[in-house]
Amino acid sequence: MLRTLLRPGPAWLIITVVTALFALEITALAVATREVYQTSRASDLLLLLERVEGAMRVINAAPQGDRQASVKLLDQLSAGVTLDKTPLVTDPVADDDELAETEDILLNSVAARGAVELRVAEDNRGPGRNPMAAVASNDPGPVETGLTRLSSSYASSGRFIASIQLSDGMWLNLSSPRSPPPPLLSPDSLRWYVLFSALIVAASVWAVRQLTAPYRQLETAVTQIGHDLRVAPIDETGSNPARGLIRAINTMQERLKNYVSDYEYLAVALAHDLRTPLTRIRLRCEMINEETGAKIVSDVHDIEAIVNSVLEFARSGVTATNTETVDLLSLVQGTAEDFPGVEVAEQDRGVPLMVSSDGTGLKRCLFNLIQNARRYGDRVRISLGEDAEDAVIAVEDNGPGIPANELPQVLRPFYRGEGSRNRASGGIGLGLAITNRIVQSLGGQLTLENRAEGGLRATIRIPRLGAA
Repeated sequence: MLRTLLRPGPAWLIITVVTALFALEITALAVATREVYQTSRASDLLLLLERVEGAMRVINAAPQGDRQASVKLLDQLSAGVTLDKTPLVTDPVADDDELAETEDILLNSVAARGAVELRVAEDNRGPGRNPMAAVASNDPGPVETGLTRLSSSYASSGRFIASIQLSDGMWLNLSSPRSPPPPLLSPDSLRWYVLFSALIVAASVWAVRQLTAPYRQLETAVTQIGHDLRVAPIDETGSNPARGLIRAINTMQERLKNYVSDYEYLAVALAHDLRTPLTRIRLRCEMINEETGAKIVSDVHDIEAIVNSVLEFARSGVTATNTETVDLLSLVQGTAEDFPGVEVAEQDRGVPLMVSSDGTGLKRCLFNLIQNARRYGDRVRISLGEDAEDAVIAVEDNGPGIPANELPQVLRPFYRGEGSRNRASGGIGLGLAITNRIVQSLGGQLTLENRAEGGLRATIRIPRLGAA
C-alpha cells in the first residue's frame, strides 16, 4: 500500500501538494504566532513602564507622611502596588538580557524622580484576580462572554513585577499583567483551521483529478485499442502535451489498423486463391490409379486444413460487433456435450456466473481447448470460478503436459512442440494461437501451466458482470 502511494502518479502528486500546503500553513502560523507574541510582550513592557512612571509621579507629589495613603489608592485603582521596607524582587540580577535591558530603561526613566535602584522579574503564577468574576450574569451576551474569557486569560497568564528603591530606603513594589498567549490555536480558531485545511485538501484533489482526467481517459482508450483496433479514435482534448500524445496514438492506431487489414486481406486472398487449384487437383486425382490418387487426395486434405487454419487465425483477432450476456455454466455444459466423459464442475454460488461476451467466439475457444485436452489425455475436467474481477474457466487434462521451457512459446502461431505435441499427432501449431487471439479480443487472458499431479491446465479469465 505504501509503495503504491509513493509511486509517481496522481496519488503521489496529491500527497505532495497537500503536504506542501500544510507545511506552508504551519510555517505561516508559526511566524504569525511569533510576531503576535513579540508584539504582545513589547506592549506589556510598555505598560509596565507607564505604571512605574505614574506611580513615581504620585509618590513624589505626595507629602512624606501621605505616601502610604497614596500607595493604597494606587492599589485600589490597579492591584499589586505596595510600599515596603523590603523589595518584592529579591534577586538584584535580572533573569535574562531582555529583563536586564528593561531595568536600564525603567531606571533611566525614573532616576530623576528619586529612584535609587530598580529590579524587574517575571511571575508565572499570575495575579489571580479576575475582575469579571464579580459581575458575571446568568445569561451573558457576546461582549460579556468575550470579556470573561479575556479576563480569565489575564488572571492566569502571569505578570511583571518591579521593585523600585526610593531615596529614603523604602521599596515601591508594583505589578503589571502579562498578556495571555496568542489565541491563534484556541478552540474557536481550531475549527476554522480544520475547515480551511479540508477545503485545501478537497481543492487539491479536485485540481489533480482535473489535471489527470485526460490521461485516465487515454489509459481507457489505449486499453480498448489493445482489444480492438477498430474502435473510434480518441478525442483530442486536454492540455497541449495531452493532445499531442493523443494525436500520436491515433496515428499509431490508424497505421496498425491498416497493417492488420492488409495482413488479413492477404491471408483471405491466399486462402481463396488456393482453394480453386486444390479443387482441380482433387478432380484430376480421380482420373489416375486408386492408390496414387488416395495419397494425393490425402495431401490435398492436409493443404486444405492448413489453408482453413490460416484463414481462421487471420479472422480470430476481429472483435465481435455485438456482445451478449452469457451464462458460463450453460455455455460450458453445451460445449462439453460434444465430448463424452468430460467432467464439468462449478464453484458454489447463489447466482449464475455471467459475462458480457461474444458467445460464439467463447464457445470456439472452449471447443479448441477441450479438443486439445482430449487429444493428449483420457480425462478432462472443466471447472468454473471467479475472483474479484474475472470469471475463471479452467480446462485440465491428465496428459504429458508441456515442457516448462516451451510454455512461453506454444501460444505463438505455427509453433509445434516436440514429443507428443508435434506435427505427427495432428495440427499445424495454430490451435492455441487462434484460441489466445479470440480470448484477447474478448478482453480476457489465456494462460497455460503444468499441473503438479500431471497434465496441463489451460485457464481463461474474462471480466465478469457485477465485478467491483
